[in-house]
Amino acid sequence: MTATLSSLEIDPELAVSQITAALRAQLASTLKRRGLVVGMSGGIDSSVCAALAVRAVGPKRVLGLFMPERESDPESLLIARSFANELGIESTTEDIAPVLDGAQCYRRRNDAIRRVLPEFGRPATSHADTGTLYEIFTGT
Repeated sequence: MTATLSSLEIDPELAVSQITAALRAQLASTLKRRGLVVGMSGGIDSSVCAALAVRAVGPKRVLGLFMPERESDPESLLIARSFANELGIESTTEDIAPVLDGAQCYRRRNDAIRRVLPEFGRPATSHADTGTLYEIFTGT
């Protein structure tokens, strides 16, 4: 099958209608829940998902969940909060840095980078396994 530009054309209103109907059906039939929780990063993808959730079930049945970690851009959280307010949904913030640290995600990420860039986060750097990428690269 060859993709063409015309094969990418959609009817936006029809797509929104189909997606919101599917969300309502899944919520009622499969999940048997009364509302939706949407992880919101401040980016376009999660913002669209939150807007679709609100369109599907209304703002009182959607919870925005912000999950920053130590390398998250603070501006992203501000954008996510602002959009949640604009949508009229409740929201909460859960800092996931301790979970990522406990699962050693930062250390494993840094080890993988060191395999490609041996100079990355030399042991002399105090932040070799715990710092942000900026701290590791700059030694600050």
